[in-house]
Amino acid sequence: MAATLSIHIKSLGEIDYEVLRKVSDYFMSIPSFALEKVLRVLKEVGFVRLVEKGRRIETVIPNIPLFDDVYQKIGEFADSECTLNAHEQATMLLLGELYTAPGNKDAIRNKLGIENIVFERCIALGDRSGIVSSYKARGKNILISPFYFADNLESLADAAAKSGASAISSTLQKVKNNQGWPLSLVGTRKEIGGVKLSATEVALIQKLSTEGVIKPPTIKFGKAQESFIFTPRPGSGRLNAANREIYERAMALVAAVRKGQLLPGEYRIISPVRILEVFRDRGFIGSNSEAGLQYHNLVVLRVGRLSETTPGRWELHLIRTPENEASLTLAIQILRSGVLAGMEVNENARIALSKDETYIQSLISSSEMRRRTKQVEDPQAVFEFEQMITKLG
Repeated sequence: MAATLSIHIKSLGEIDYEVLRKVSDYFMSIPSFALEKVLRVLKEVGFVRLVEKGRRIETVIPNIPLFDDVYQKIGEFADSECTLNAHEQATMLLLGELYTAPGNKDAIRNKLGIENIVFERCIALGDRSGIVSSYKARGKNILISPFYFADNLESLADAAAKSGASAISSTLQKVKNNQGWPLSLVGTRKEIGGVKLSATEVALIQKLSTEGVIKPPTIKFGKAQESFIFTPRPGSGRLNAANREIYERAMALVAAVRKGQLLPGEYRIISPVRILEVFRDRGFIGSNSEAGLQYHNLVVLRVGRLSETTPGRWELHLIRTPENEASLTLAIQILRSGVLAGMEVNENARIALSKDETYIQSLISSSEMRRRTKQVEDPQAVFEFEQMITKLG
């Protein structure tokens, strides 16, 4: 809770305690009764100053160094000030094993050397809290952390039972190093980013893509289409619900420039990162005859609009919104490092922390209304909407 609160209040000014109490409870799942203790921890770390009247906190003043790693600093505090019991220590070890891939339950228990009764309690408590799940696959008990993996966990468990945790871990690491690689090239060249893939790794990528563990964006060009692979979507603890649209747009951006880099028609993209940096800074990508197909998904997602410069040649212009700029920043980050970072921060919460209680109550009410609104599920209606958006772009 202290780490979650820290990343949300970093670089903010003074915050009224009552505002912080409501925002942290609604947006960050920090119960009101726990907030004072969380703030005392942050005061000990040196991340906040507290203005108090008697024993009552009135104002919170963030004091978090801009370039400090919040998680590392609080982790160091926990190591020095907190004594973890056997179950807490075992849970930390277990999550460490499940960070890169699911694993065989018996193999993990034997490797960690945790007493069986403690190990079983950790799994039971982990299941109730949503950080550990157990699946039966091919006669084996497979453990997965929904904190690290979000989609189609049954298929992921089946893949782990068939190929082993080490094969999944090595496969996902190679995908992470080359996010947005065309799926067809994986199958034909048996490599990704110049790194050879074993037959097992190729089969795993194809299985995880087909069964939705990896959800690759698809670009259609002419009668053909291509899917572009990314590491599995992380769980809700690492990808805030408010940032899912940013994440989807970032993947579409990476896929679009990867298409131009690795599957070009007439014009090859030499540096995908540089193209996105120019798009972000200048606000448009120079015209070419392939833009209409290559950037179609970005038009549908309202990231950009196409402008015809001469017959058959189009420029992509950025629709400059905070969400689109965040998507571009994330896409550049993914191409540079393969890492998804900062997506646990809810920007609505940060905005709310600078407002009064009336604004917060209004924000909470409108969020609840949007949550209850059903999305259009008719495929024909979705298709017609996409066509309309494309024409308007």
